[in-house]
Amino acid sequence: MRLLIFISFLFSYNTSYCQVIFFINSDNIPVSDVYVELMNVNSNKKLISDIDGIVNINNNPLDNFVKTPIKISHISYKGFEGFCPKSDTTFKLIKSNILLDQVFVTAQISANNQSDIIQNTLLINRENIDSQGAVNLKDLLDKQMNMRISNDNILGSSITMQGISGQNIKVLIDGVPIVGRLNGNVDLSQINLNNIDRVEVIEGPLSVDFGTDALAGTINLITRTKLKENFSSKYNLYYESVGHYNSDFSVSYKFNNKTFFIDAGRNYFDGWSDNEDFSLIPSSQLADTNRVKQWNPKEQYFGKGQYLYEDKDFTSRIYYDFFAEKISNLGFPRMPYYETAFDDFYYTQRNNLGLDFLYKFNDLEKVHFLSSFNNYNRIKNTYFKDLTNLEQVLTSGSSDQDTSSFKMLMNKAVFSSIRLSNFNYQIGIDSKIEYAEGVRINDSSKKLGDHALFVTSEWKPIANFVLRPAFRLSYNSKFNVPLIPSLNALLTKNNYKARFSFARGFRSPKLKELFFEFVDINHNILGNKDLDSETSNNYQISFDYLKSYSITNIKIGTKFFYNDIKNLITLAQSPNSTDYSYFNLGVYKTIGLSSSINLSNDLVSFNFGSSHTGRYNDLSQNENINDFSFSNSFRSSIIYRMKQYNISLAAFYKFTGSLPMFYKDNDEEIIESVIDSYNLLDLTFSKDLFLDKLKLNIGVKNLFNIKNVSSLSAGDVHSSSSNSRSIGYGRSFFTSLSFNL
Repeated sequence: MRLLIFISFLFSYNTSYCQVIFFINSDNIPVSDVYVELMNVNSNKKLISDIDGIVNINNNPLDNFVKTPIKISHISYKGFEGFCPKSDTTFKLIKSNILLDQVFVTAQISANNQSDIIQNTLLINRENIDSQGAVNLKDLLDKQMNMRISNDNILGSSITMQGISGQNIKVLIDGVPIVGRLNGNVDLSQINLNNIDRVEVIEGPLSVDFGTDALAGTINLITRTKLKENFSSKYNLYYESVGHYNSDFSVSYKFNNKTFFIDAGRNYFDGWSDNEDFSLIPSSQLADTNRVKQWNPKEQYFGKGQYLYEDKDFTSRIYYDFFAEKISNLGFPRMPYYETAFDDFYYTQRNNLGLDFLYKFNDLEKVHFLSSFNNYNRIKNTYFKDLTNLEQVLTSGSSDQDTSSFKMLMNKAVFSSIRLSNFNYQIGIDSKIEYAEGVRINDSSKKLGDHALFVTSEWKPIANFVLRPAFRLSYNSKFNVPLIPSLNALLTKNNYKARFSFARGFRSPKLKELFFEFVDINHNILGNKDLDSETSNNYQISFDYLKSYSITNIKIGTKFFYNDIKNLITLAQSPNSTDYSYFNLGVYKTIGLSSSINLSNDLVSFNFGSSHTGRYNDLSQNENINDFSFSNSFRSSIIYRMKQYNISLAAFYKFTGSLPMFYKDNDEEIIESVIDSYNLLDLTFSKDLFLDKLKLNIGVKNLFNIKNVSSLSAGDVHSSSSNSRSIGYGRSFFTSLSFNL
């Protein structure tokens, strides 16, 4: 194959000009973002192919009438070094064996191989999303390393990364933060994956790039914007035996350099309780005690429209998306005759409007502009319902009806340059204004602004060594923000890569933590306007070994992290009171070590990993308690492809170890509690039919039938404590059909 590549470059002449090179792949589709370096005697010139796969070298005169060396590289294709041709040339690129090495864009100066990213990263592509049968982000991340998912039957699901949870984890869609958190957490089950191309994760602080909330990690969902054909449509149907009935569709049309995308769908869950009768199709039920569900019924509607315009130097995207959810918390029939009940309904609405512009001044310099307006509404209604005739009326209690609204206006502009061979840089401005309105907000409304200038650079002082210094200078309308620095380093030696990083994290309190008040029969939460900002120091070291053996890639890695957080904001019970409020903890630390091995080729993808994570015990300073409580976890996955039959088999396993905790009871006695360990295993079978026009998935989730684990705790923000923690609704079977037309 390399000989065929070389032959296309044999036509080299003594000339001062090259011509036009047209890059295509094996399917004769143009390839953009191909790097072409003209290695002239006096100075090198870098060029990049446009969206049509074209590099025009006519405009780049060479100084010497000699054969000019040329170097070609692309993240997905094999590179080449040869000589510049005289005439126009079509160059067919050969796919590289990069199953473990995919493009990564989050917080990068330019798109790069995942293995060459300076930070520790995780990339989950569309194949893995489909193989897991993942409908939402909670399903997808449930079995990832260094992540722990928690479930609340009303508040939804939340995630912990590196032993840190809540407001300290940034969740983005195409670089835009998701607005609307409950108890500091984004409900991952509200983030659907029907139009997502891949999910990129960076562990550790990214406060320089994204500001507040990016202490423990950043999760960025990348929307699908590329089409193989001018028109495509896809229809998905999903059924799960515990009562999930989902359907969605997407339609895309490309006309010249304009592309239109429409995605919409409905997810419905009819609720679940242990030992309830199986029902293939949802049906009406008697208004008796069985109306109360352990997992509340949930209905979601979502949609997104996008308009994409692509030109040689300019790309723009305009989008609008909406999300609506209704959770039904049906009450237990009231004694003595069980004829009435109080029902709560929780409504979530998100509406997002955004602009995304990219302009290339030349092949090596560009400016990227993001602007978005995000609107989040949370509505609670309580009804008094007559179970004999099903009539209902709104209750009159002041705490029974509630509407809270949170809005965010974001503008972000970033200039990037890769002009110099050993020094790249990025300069950006980032402005966010947040608004909160509602009867639960002090004075009915509040506003908080955060505006910043940030600079990121990558310097290569010597071969195989890259330094990435960065800093962020911010102005906050309510808090003093220090200079936020970070420093990353990547050392490459043969097949080995070593990464070192220090990053300063910063998080100012959110409007809800400062001013939110929520008091009813189940909740008693008060904001705290005297909160201080969180600051943190994060240290990470990792070592990776990457090697390709024939058609198989192998990656072995180990990673260490340490987080030291001052003034961690947490929701806790007020001293000598039944109220819960937000407080600053003096010190909070996490420490961890993880390792992994990945093997991939065209037939098999295998992954195994383990982690050992410790959380700081704030009672250890004056009690006979270890400084850290440790928890272990293991995960493994395998995807086996039988390409001749268009079949793939997959298994995803995760062991989540027990998590010890300490607290003081009312008598100031130290109590040790623990969340028990558990195992999760999913199996899936996939088959492509009718020339890939129809895809069938069949699988089983939670094969070990885990529903709850023991969790002795001191209670939570709800009215009662619990001795168990919900994990899932037990073993379930699912099937999905995808039609591609």
